[in-house]
Parts: sequence; structure tokens; C-alpha cells
Amino acid sequence: MGITYLAEDRGGGRVVIKQPNPGGNVPIDLVVEKLEKEAEFLREIWSKYGGHPNIVKFIDFGHIGATPLLVEEYVEGENLADYVVKTGGLDPDVGYNVAMQLADALAFLHRVGRLHRDFAPDNIMVQPHNNYRVVLIDFGTVKRGKGQGTQVAKPGFSPPEIIRGEFYESSDVYMWGATVLSVLRPRDAQLARLTPQQRIARYIATHGLADRPCNLVVCGKYERKLSHVLSKALDPDYRNRFWDGVELRNALVQERRRAYLFYNDQKWILDPDKKATVTIGRRADISLDDPYGYLEEGHVEIQYDEGSGIWLIRDLGSVNGTAIKRYGNFIVVSPGCRRTCPGTPSKPVQLQDGDEIVLAFSEILRLPYITLKFKLSNV
Repeated sequence: MGITYLAEDRGGGRVVIKQPNPGGNVPIDLVVEKLEKEAEFLREIWSKYGGHPNIVKFIDFGHIGATPLLVEEYVEGENLADYVVKTGGLDPDVGYNVAMQLADALAFLHRVGRLHRDFAPDNIMVQPHNNYRVVLIDFGTVKRGKGQGTQVAKPGFSPPEIIRGEFYESSDVYMWGATVLSVLRPRDAQLARLTPQQRIARYIATHGLADRPCNLVVCGKYERKLSHVLSKALDPDYRNRFWDGVELRNALVQERRRAYLFYNDQKWILDPDKKATVTIGRRADISLDDPYGYLEEGHVEIQYDEGSGIWLIRDLGSVNGTAIKRYGNFIVVSPGCRRTCPGTPSKPVQLQDGDEIVLAFSEILRLPYITLKFKLSNV
């Protein structure tokens, strides 16, 4: 739709000049309108909001006769789509770095009330020599707000709701997910020769992902995080995805915090990579003395949820229930099956730093039997 030239400014520095392509397939008035909107957006982003390191810098906009010209930063590097074909894909460390940068740029766009609508590898530059900095370079489809009426579509990368003419912040999140999935190194070596667009056509079917993300691409030590984040970002239903780029970025940067349980003079470390069963008997991960027989062999289960970055507790169907004492409140995880056993597992409930976990309590007065202290590490 446009023609791009490499030029020099008066100081000898290199810049990029964009102008409409009068010989293209798109009517020239639409091409001119697109370029003018892009210039308006970039000018505002850099003058009003201070810009973003992963968004191309605006330098100037004007006309030569009737021809509009947009002057931008020259980003020395390679188009991400071309780089991925040349190298076979990004290894996990580089891929996670790129995913974080793109999520941060998307969070910035959504905070200032803009939808990108054309998030894909061919609109991104990568600088391998500069710690793999990535830069979004095309903003001709940027739009204020959300809702009906969009005509923008990128085969393979656009979300299902685009068919209905709808686009939301979570639609950009979908395109982020498709972009990241398409540029990571494929597990199937034969796919490494394909373009990102060809790869994503193999990864995503009409009903959603063909497999777990990290069964399709190499995620390395980021498997738990990327598997959750990419699966949620690429949910076919826009209502089930991360709401916007801000929520997406927060999910990526969430730090995993180790936790501890204390009981009398005993202390146990909870591993984020493992579920812990707190109960009696030899099969328990954390076994407690129970002289009165109020606990079951499977009383509660505590685990870390990688996606939300929180610790959860679940009653496994105990007779005498489980609760949490928090700031004077008595939060019932499960009342216990009491006289209607066997019981069923409860829904998971979030644990917070300083909570007291009550294992078994009296039905009427809610007097606790065993109380454990839950503490989060400082790092």
C-alpha cells in the first residue's frame, strides 16, 4: 500500500520516508488516508505520551505537492518474518525476550486507548545486534476504541471475531499470541523452513490450537508460563482471553514466590512446581499428627497456579471441613461432608500471605482443630 525509502536528514543521519503507492491495488485515496492516520497517531504518541522503545519514532510529516510524506526513525535490523525464516525460529530465551517487549508495547497502546489491529511478524523489525530489540513499524490500521465496523484482517493472525466485523483489546492479544507462537522455533524441524504465516496455519485450526503451545514450539524453561499465556491469548472466544495488553503483560512478568507452612515448631517449604497434600499418613507430602482422628488421608491440597501467579488451597472432600482465618474473618473453603459423606473436592480458594489454614472445625461454633500458618517468601 505504500513505498518506503531510506534517506538522510540534514545532519547525515538515516531516516525512513513513507509515501503512498499510486500503482497498487488499493484505491489511492484509501492509501493516503491510511498514511495520514498513521502519521497522526505517531505524532501524538511521541509528543503527548513520550513514545515507547518498541514503537518506531515519529520525526516529521508533510507534503510535496499533493503527495503526503511520513518521516520515521530508521531501525537498523531485519524484518522479524524474514529473520525467522532465515534462522528457523527464535530459541526460548530470545523468544521470551521478544514476547515481553511486544506485550509491553501492546500494554502501552491499550493504556492510551488504541487498538493496533495488524499485529504480525511482517510489521515488526528485530535487532539481533541490540539484545534483540523489536520495533513495531506499521500503524496504518490503528483505531481508537473498540467494537463493530473493522475491515482489517490478517490471514492466520486475525482472531475469529474479525469475521463478524468486531475487534477488541483482546483481539490484539490474540494477534500477539499468534505472532509469538509463529516466531518461536518449531518442534517439527520441517516447519522451520516455513514462513510465520504458513506455520500459524498449521498450529491453529478452526476450533482453536491444534495442540498445547509448547508441544508445537520449543519453550525451554519458560514452558509452564508460555503454555498458559499463549493458550489463554489464543482462545477462540475473545471473552476468555486476557482482557488487554496490560493484563497480558502482568501475566508474563508475574514472579513465582515460594511459600511456607508453619505448625508449632515445624516448617515446610512449598515448591511452586509441585502440589502438596496436607493430611495424615505416609502418602502425604506434609503429614500431621492427629490423635483424635479428625483429619482424612486426603484432607487438603495446596498448589501454585502458574497462570495467575497465586497459591491455591482445595479441600479434597474432608469430613470436618477446611477454612482460612484472615484478618478476623473465617473463610470456609469447605464445610465438610459431616453426615452426608463421602464428600467431593471443593473449588480452589486463593491463599494470601499470613493466612491461617484451619484443618477441621466444629460445625456450630467453628472452633479450629489444627491451624497452620501460611507465609510467602520475600523473593
